[in-house]
Amino acid sequence: MTRISALAFVAFMALAPAAHADDFMDACMLGNSPASDMPRTCACISTKIAADVRADATAALRRSYEATRDTSKSIDPSTLPPNLMRGLQAYVAAQADCL
Repeated sequence: MTRISALAFVAFMALAPAAHADDFMDACMLGNSPASDMPRTCACISTKIAADVRADATAALRRSYEATRDTSKSIDPSTLPPNLMRGLQAYVAAQADCL
């Protein structure tokens, strides 16, 4: 039983980063056409976002998209909590390397 549990844990850990990558990619692609260059750009950005800010970057992208969609204005970064601000900063820094 423990060998099966260990194998299940290893399989879960192998798939966990892929799920985070998909969440980030989904957030990065919000509002962008898959026919554009954004899939390539988002894939590049994804490789540059550190694991410790990845979830915050994903949440910040989603919040930014919602603000833009609802008000047609960019999000005011000063309204973000500190963790989402760090995530947004990580995204912007990575984006600069990928354009």
